[in-house]
Amino acid sequence: MDDRTLLDKFAAQCPIAVLAQTAIRGVIRDEFDELFEKHRNRQYEKELSFSTMAIAVADVVLRFVPNFCQAYKKHAKDLLVSLTSFYNKINATELQISEAIVARSAQRAAELQDQLGFSIREVLKSYKVYAFDGNHLQEAEKRLKPLRMLHDAPLAGTIVARFDLQRFLFDRAYLLEDAHAQESTTLDRILDDLGVGDLFIADRHYCVIPALRKADDKKIRFVVRQHGRFKGVLIGERRQIGRTETGMVYEQIIHSSNAEDAVIMRRITVELDKPTRDGDMIIHVLTNLPAEVDALTIADLYRLRWEEETGYYYLTTTLTCELSSIGCPQAALFLFCMAMMAFNVRQTIFAALSAEHDAELVEEVSHHALSVETARYTEGMLVILDDAFWERLIGDDPNQLVTLMRELSRRVDLKKYQKARRGPKKKVEKPPHTRPKTHVSIAKVLREAPKKRP
Repeated sequence: MDDRTLLDKFAAQCPIAVLAQTAIRGVIRDEFDELFEKHRNRQYEKELSFSTMAIAVADVVLRFVPNFCQAYKKHAKDLLVSLTSFYNKINATELQISEAIVARSAQRAAELQDQLGFSIREVLKSYKVYAFDGNHLQEAEKRLKPLRMLHDAPLAGTIVARFDLQRFLFDRAYLLEDAHAQESTTLDRILDDLGVGDLFIADRHYCVIPALRKADDKKIRFVVRQHGRFKGVLIGERRQIGRTETGMVYEQIIHSSNAEDAVIMRRITVELDKPTRDGDMIIHVLTNLPAEVDALTIADLYRLRWEEETGYYYLTTTLTCELSSIGCPQAALFLFCMAMMAFNVRQTIFAALSAEHDAELVEEVSHHALSVETARYTEGMLVILDDAFWERLIGDDPNQLVTLMRELSRRVDLKKYQKARRGPKKKVEKPPHTRPKTHVSIAKVLREAPKKRP
């Protein structure tokens, strides 16, 4: 049976799984080892290459296997090391390597989106708009010896991600090994990666005046919620501008201080019709956008921050981005970054579907449905459609890859993958907390744990 006949049989049964495998080979090329060599500091390779380890971890992310142990068993013939060595390799993954994986996958995904003719959303004319938000990793099990006698909840770290609102990609990750570190400590790095013509949207955690001053000096625009600790100096009268979908909008000039070199900003106030999940009825947003961008537009821009929250939601519900069994911060953060890479791959699948189907139908496609089909069929499919098959089919030709993705997209019946709609949720009474529990940083506990003598 020739290659095309084999491909047609699988495409008829599981077109999304075949499309996903094609997208993976377009975004993730043979460059894990290159990234490792370029960004590593102390970590090194012996028998186990970084790429082989990363491929095994990717199976966990895509839900082909439930955990690292099962991934090791599946790939043991390629790993060529003991289970302990496999875990040691993952646990020693340096943060800059994990960050580089996210950045490279976003770059490749953007290139593939362009080749597929993806229509980049214009969020605000003449600006590249990014959202920033942090995600704290879930409570880990107390498997590491220094954690076993803790009453409190050990946390393995925090991820601050930059989300490209034009392309719907996680294109940067800023990793904090210490779970107690403030998200705002990444602001210098965030601003170093932005430039003139960039606009970032962020919550109140990023309302740090020295950072906003630095952004203003670099001609970087921002829309940041005002933190309660920052009062500023209000200038002139507050003006009523009009209404958005969520409430009445007002505008007023605010200075960061009374000093001559104070940062001059506009404060956009939204008096909400309904309270936020924190119970707030008033939101103040600070911006240095020019006057031609009106207050109603800025109020709507701030709401786009929730699109990154939606991205995090899909990471946690349709991919394995966290495992409570992982206590080592480097391993937990590496797994999360691999999940962001997988999310970026999935966005190229949506770009391919958009190239061949109506935008309204693609908008209703369920991330969960794509994840289920990919996890269900891929492992069996790759027994027949192995690496040699894909090399013969597409090789290194990007045009051939794009042509195949569009062809596979045409075969997808989107009605089979639509989101399920449900009615409003009913409020459920929850039991009271029986005991207080605080959080502890795993990185701190490990640093303070007594060291074994050699």
